[in-house]
Amino acid sequence: MDNDKLRKKIDQDTATFKAEMLAGSWWHSIDLGEGLITKGVHTPEELKENYRRFNLPEDLSGKRVLDIGCWDGFYSFESEKRGAEVVAVDCWTPENFFKAKQALNSKIPFHELSVHEVTPEKLGTFDIIFFLGVLYHLKHPLLALEQICEITREYLVLETHVADDFFELPLPVMEFYEIDELGGQYDNWWGPNVECVIRMLRAAGFARCELLRREPTRVVVKAFRHWNDRPAEASPSLQLLDVINAVTYDKNFPRRGRRAMLALSVEGLPADASRNNVRVEVGGYGINPVYVGLWGGSTNTERLQINVPIPPGLAVGPAKVQLWCNGKLSNEYEVALTEGSQW
Repeated sequence: MDNDKLRKKIDQDTATFKAEMLAGSWWHSIDLGEGLITKGVHTPEELKENYRRFNLPEDLSGKRVLDIGCWDGFYSFESEKRGAEVVAVDCWTPENFFKAKQALNSKIPFHELSVHEVTPEKLGTFDIIFFLGVLYHLKHPLLALEQICEITREYLVLETHVADDFFELPLPVMEFYEIDELGGQYDNWWGPNVECVIRMLRAAGFARCELLRREPTRVVVKAFRHWNDRPAEASPSLQLLDVINAVTYDKNFPRRGRRAMLALSVEGLPADASRNNVRVEVGGYGINPVYVGLWGGSTNTERLQINVPIPPGLAVGPAKVQLWCNGKLSNEYEVALTEGSQW
């Protein structure tokens, strides 16, 4: 084959490859290189701005990232470019993801899994998790958030539909869609307001939330496993005296299930101590108290009881418990976690 024929064949093969890459309907506009940009519903500029607002490090080397509901894969591939080890998951196998993966020479593994099938046993745990445009598609959103929290080591970035244009109350409320009331889609189930989203994240086991973006019908929230105000040194005036199981009143501490609840006996808390300003840490993970009051019905106002769930994702074995309030950090108290049951 002479040079002209060879060049013509290469041009034809390249044109065929480009046509195959760009064929079909795309949700994400992805730069595949060589001048190829998929024509998605969301533009490259919009997607890059979304990613920028997540406030992630430019260098994600050493971080493990999970993209739940990856769709065409923009957020997966963008994280891989920054050096992260990325795993992509969706409840179906999106053809466009594999087109982009081929064009980008990506190493990202893909798993066709429901969010309820994503477990530490199957995929391990992750520093960062993307959960973008998925929550309102789920029949059981709080259960899904609990399962995601179990595999999150640092933080979750959640983007979802919200119904704040309808609910103007400062209360956590959620609208239910029986069939196709939201967008004409039968797989849309819930429209929470922002307050509901934040409280569900905390109830699922995340320590704190940061509102990144808020619109009448969409919100982006970053949910963290750790507190950001831990004092540097313990104060002798704040004493963690004892820890028992808040359900069984013994020293058995299952790491998960309905009995996975601690009762902390504390002296030295300030008079204004409440669920809003007491911070508890178990096994390195922050967790919000569900109760702050007098210890076991005692009339001793110096000794208070703090009940907290055991944070999701802890392993069997020793776990240190510590708390702080208004800048005062307690001593450490060690408990031994057992396996327990999932429910």
